[in-house]
Amino acid sequence: MSSNKIVLSTGLTGKGELTTISTTVFPQITDNQILLRGVAYAANPTDWKHTVLQWGYSGSIVGSDASGIVTQIGKNVKGFEIGDYVSTTLRGNYSIDKGGFAEYVIADPPTTIKYDKSTFSSEPLPVGSFPASIINTFEGAAAITLSLSTVGLSLSHSLKIKPTKESNSSKYILIWGGATSAGIVAIQIAKSVYGLKVITTASKKHHEFLKSLGADATFDYRDSNVIDQIKVFAQGKIYYALDTVSTIETYQQTYDATAGSPTESYDNLLFLPREAIKTDPENKARFSGTIVYLANGEPQELGTVVYPTQELLDDYNQFWYELLPPFLKDLKTPNLRVLKPGFESANEALELLREDKVSAEKVVFRYQS
Repeated sequence: MSSNKIVLSTGLTGKGELTTISTTVFPQITDNQILLRGVAYAANPTDWKHTVLQWGYSGSIVGSDASGIVTQIGKNVKGFEIGDYVSTTLRGNYSIDKGGFAEYVIADPPTTIKYDKSTFSSEPLPVGSFPASIINTFEGAAAITLSLSTVGLSLSHSLKIKPTKESNSSKYILIWGGATSAGIVAIQIAKSVYGLKVITTASKKHHEFLKSLGADATFDYRDSNVIDQIKVFAQGKIYYALDTVSTIETYQQTYDATAGSPTESYDNLLFLPREAIKTDPENKARFSGTIVYLANGEPQELGTVVYPTQELLDDYNQFWYELLPPFLKDLKTPNLRVLKPGFESANEALELLREDKVSAEKVVFRYQS
């Protein structure tokens, strides 16, 4: 193999113009990386936003979620073998060498999951919609990893939740945006891994689905009095709050809904600072914005260079390598919307997200049938 088929960011913003298909040289991994042959891919809001809002670089490989089969392993890497079925998340729209939507994908072990082949079907899902299920297909695997890595870093490090179910059993976490991909995963992790009670918001049509994942209470974010509804239900027992939608409006709502509770920490997924919302200056809670790209241990360019702390890596690695594995077999994916195979589907997937036509589901496609 001398080349690698890839999906590149064009730098254009017109409908159907966000990506183009190209080829580049075959990727070379470091001693600390693995290489996988891509099988399926999932689109995320960050993918189109990096292009349209110019967060990333024109001419870089698009995509943050991929699944496939391990073909090479760096000499320092432990726990993986050639032929393993895996999924990985990485920072797309940032490099010509490393991105999710590629025939061959460079992956970092700290953000890669290995699956049990005996419970996994390699057969492609046909075009169409599929309900949430355990992770047993390449499409399902591709749909989960970015959200899982993000939620793991948020709950373990940003929110500083202790992994002791007994002490968490009477505490609530508020997850604003339960029907987002991150919200769907966060509900399950908060409930099953950390033993918290879960309050979440979503459109009414998703309430029963989110309760099936473990949410104790669901509220319609469109209700004019949703803040008061949450406060009445919580009875002052919200200890943690995560805004997965992460606009200034939703972060403010998340904060306001915790009034009267001894909330210890607040987090959002778009690096919004505390100063972006109105808070009580006497509130001593921890406010943070999770930067999932730091989970692989490498510094990241985000306007300025941000370095992962040892505390961040320790917290995340405990989650990824100790807390997550026993629960992985029970974790459910979002609902899946499967597009036709081929990198030509990348534009369609990103447009569906940009036009806000995706709800409580993940858009996925294969490299080929």
